[in-house]
Amino acid sequence: MSDNAIDAQGTAFYRGTGTGSPETFQEIPEVKSWNGPGGSASVQDASDLKSTAKEKRMGLQDEGQLTLAMFYIPDNAVHMALRTDRANRTLRNFRIMFTDTGDTQWDFAGFVTGFTVSGGVDGIVEANVTIEISGAITES
Repeated sequence: MSDNAIDAQGTAFYRGTGTGSPETFQEIPEVKSWNGPGGSASVQDASDLKSTAKEKRMGLQDEGQLTLAMFYIPDNAVHMALRTDRANRTLRNFRIMFTDTGDTQWDFAGFVTGFTVSGGVDGIVEANVTIEISGAITES
């Protein structure tokens, strides 16, 4: 057992309101699991005619996406705002607060590119929200 592992339970996700200085954030309620952010970078071919093998360098980093699986509450103001952000193509600030002893916080900007609602027999209505990250993630 790892003594350094942190609990996923209690991790919180926030959507910036775009107002206030500093900006205020509202917790995204009913999140049951998440995936991401996941990053990658392109690989650029830097070979020239004098190269004896492929020479490469790293391109710009791409922080990828954050996907939230949550119980959908149609009249919840934050759930409605996420749908509005997707419809209006709004670049929004987001925050993740982890449960470690240092209260690690990740801040980033992103677009809500997906908001899918689903349900079934003897089930609970759920939503999957996809946030495409734009720019770098700041850790504090």
